[in-house]
Amino acid sequence: MSYGFGADESVRTAVVRCAREQLDRAVGELSEGINEDPIRAVHDARKAIKKERSLLRLARGAMPPRQRRRENAALRDAARELSGTRDADVIIATLDSLSGRFAGQLPAATFDAIREQLKAGADTDGGRRPGPAPDGRAVKELEAVRMRVNDWKLSGGGWRAIEEGLVLSYKRGREAFARARRGGSMEDLHEWRKRVKDLWHHQRLLAPVGGPGVQGEAKDAHRLSDLLGDDHDLALLRQELTRGKMAVPVDLDAVVELIDHQVPSFSARQSRSASASTPIRQRLFGAECGGPGTVAARWPGPLTKPNPPHWPQRLGSRSPTESARGVREPDLRSFAA
Repeated sequence: MSYGFGADESVRTAVVRCAREQLDRAVGELSEGINEDPIRAVHDARKAIKKERSLLRLARGAMPPRQRRRENAALRDAARELSGTRDADVIIATLDSLSGRFAGQLPAATFDAIREQLKAGADTDGGRRPGPAPDGRAVKELEAVRMRVNDWKLSGGGWRAIEEGLVLSYKRGREAFARARRGGSMEDLHEWRKRVKDLWHHQRLLAPVGGPGVQGEAKDAHRLSDLLGDDHDLALLRQELTRGKMAVPVDLDAVVELIDHQVPSFSARQSRSASASTPIRQRLFGAECGGPGTVAARWPGPLTKPNPPHWPQRLGSRSPTESARGVREPDLRSFAA
């Protein structure tokens, strides 16, 4: 099944099923897919681990804290075993995208020389490029978590089981946005992107039972995550070009100018997403968004009718508007466009 809660599933059934599916996918990529395409397999395994960790965050209200922390730590350790593979490949892919977008504005030889230098550095840096396969520690960590999934203790059900995690998802997203607005550093923007991606994963999980409203917000969160990701990737490339360690007989400053043209606000320590994604930010985190309370209110039937049939253990009786309390909103109007 897809990464989402089924309309006829209890929360516990949905959480356990989604957990098994993502762990199976990650283990499969690292055990079998790694033999065909190591880079793609590691990338897909990391995506599955991120989804698994987001699932734990959403279900935090139903899981004993010690159990959740144990599983999250195991997943984090597995992800770290794979994390060294990403930066070099991302930087090269971003350069290729930039050269295609601005073909003719700079000599192709400029991009070719930079690419060769980046590739040579990646190939000689064993900490950043994957070998033919991971050393097995990540797979063992993931398999251990997979063995424990069926024994997870998930108390309660329904709306109360996911409310705490969803409230925290919005809260952390708004706080990370506020920090990015104040500082605008690459680290702040990357942290905001991680929180946006968490919210996207949560909305994907809830969309099958949440209706078109939640599905629309999931698309918004995905789009915002992509915008922030594009900016982060360009920032990584810019950092690589300007740190003074690249000895190539081409005009690096001209390439840096192209990056600044793509993201004009880099020079002011702000991201392109500060302006291009304003409508999306408003819908996800602005005053018109009631946060998780609004998401709950958009769910059809079961949350709006008293004593709904077949869903009492899944959604509970708490007023949806209570979910939004305490989630402070940043002043989006003062975020420079």
